[in-house]
Amino acid sequence: MSQYLILLTLIPLSCFELNKLINFKFRNMVYGISIGLVIAPVSFALLGFTYIPVIGKMLGLIGLLPHLTHGWVGYLSLIGTGFLELGAEITASQLVMINIVNGLVFAYIYGFIGYVIDRKLAKHPLKNTLLESL
Repeated sequence: MSQYLILLTLIPLSCFELNKLINFKFRNMVYGISIGLVIAPVSFALLGFTYIPVIGKMLGLIGLLPHLTHGWVGYLSLIGTGFLELGAEITASQLVMINIVNGLVFAYIYGFIGYVIDRKLAKHPLKNTLLESL
């Protein structure tokens, strides 16, 4: 199943390509929302590749850092609301629920950060053109 979660990376990549074709006013907000939706499930999927001898260990290490920072938010919020019990075994459906909550939370957070960046770039158009020329 974790191999199929890697396909979620197509969402931010398609948003990047779509933003190249159509110039959205809030480009960084769209980037933030698309990355926030998929960062928790993709980092969890990268942890599943540790059974591959060399390359998989590297991918697992790459997935470990985002999973440590993004994985606990959905788990603790579902425990706080009473959907999960503390210390109980997590089933596959509960793991899907945790990743959905993580996706919604981090899509909001990263989207807001992107919105703030877009607003700052709109106030200073010279800096915006300098960033795009790089």
